[in-house]
Amino acid sequence: QQSLDVNQASTVRSEKSSVSDVKCDGDDTIQWKKGNVLGRGAFGTVWCGLTSEGQLIAVKQIELTTMDKSKAENEYEKIQEEVELLKTLEHVNIVSYLGTSLEDTVVSIFMQFVPGGSIANILARFGALEESVFRHYTKQILEGVNYLHENDVIHRDIKGANVMLMPNGVIKLIDFGCAKRLCINMSMSQTELLKSMNGTPFWMAPEVVNESGHGKKSDIWSIGCTVFEMATRKPPWADMNPMAAIFAIGSSSRPVPTLGSRFSHDARDFVSQCMTRDQEARPGALELQGHPFITKQASRRLSKSGD
Repeated sequence: QQSLDVNQASTVRSEKSSVSDVKCDGDDTIQWKKGNVLGRGAFGTVWCGLTSEGQLIAVKQIELTTMDKSKAENEYEKIQEEVELLKTLEHVNIVSYLGTSLEDTVVSIFMQFVPGGSIANILARFGALEESVFRHYTKQILEGVNYLHENDVIHRDIKGANVMLMPNGVIKLIDFGCAKRLCINMSMSQTELLKSMNGTPFWMAPEVVNESGHGKKSDIWSIGCTVFEMATRKPPWADMNPMAAIFAIGSSSRPVPTLGSRFSHDARDFVSQCMTRDQEARPGALELQGHPFITKQASRRLSKSGD
């Protein structure tokens, strides 16, 4: 696992050439070179970078949609403060944040590089996961989220595409929602806001859709949606277009999707508890770590499908 020291990369000066300088807290300057695209989304592009020290980093770049420099700087300062907090977090299931930069209207967020694919990639390649496998992943997701919540950090964007799988089976949560909030805050119109939400509403909690606040319990709802995604290959409401899904999620009269009978009672109950509409009644990450679905011992036997 390659990463910069968390105290490094506090500011970064991007250049139009393929090489940029990373200025550290001290006098040293680290050069880094932009490589291939790791991922693209509604809220920016993630690049692989190689430092002059031979270390791989991930760089998320967001193009702000405003020409108002003072507004851009104000929004950037909020992100910078949040990333400074994220830099202090250390947990095996959480990606390390390294720093930020702003040049013109481009914000860069520097993170630990995580080799491997996302859960979304794994589902596309291998199909829906066996219950024992997604239980193993869910346990780690919960451990990471519980650590975040204990440190008063909300992820805000938990979904299969933001859960990375290391080759050794270790899960890492990436791409915290600070980039999403930045884009939403900078949106010039309601149309742009709705466009930015395209594809992401399926994991959003009712209180987020209804704009009544995004708290720790909103992450729990998203965990339930992600377990549903791992079990069936698609998130809840995936058969709807995004705007119809937003309406269904926000409407208290619409039933919440549940896992089918082929899954264990514990798995079905776990998802149902996570996706409790009333966030006050929704359990927290610590409580869910004691759920029978999570505490059940996994079988150690490995066999190839079809044997």
